[in-house]
Amino acid sequence: MDDAMVTGRMPADKKTEGNAILGQAGLNASQAVNLLYDRLIEEHDAGFLTERTPSANEWKVAARFVDALAAPEPIETPFDGMTRGEIKLHRFLTREQG
Repeated sequence: MDDAMVTGRMPADKKTEGNAILGQAGLNASQAVNLLYDRLIEEHDAGFLTERTPSANEWKVAARFVDALAAPEPIETPFDGMTRGEIKLHRFLTREQG
């Protein structure tokens, strides 16, 4: 298979910093680009490149929304306040009557 050249432009300081990080991982820019293309081909989608973490403000808005949801009212039952034994006795007596 013939190799093809991929060219991209970026600020020099970004390249220097990025290459240093890749070097720490034992990679060079060509290997990183190949890994990127491998993932693009595997997933048939570039969505992973555009995914982002919500901002702090977006988290606050979401938290306010969740906090604003009303908690459901507790359901009252005839068993409230009874011990487990009292509940069993109540069910036994009710069953006997029915």
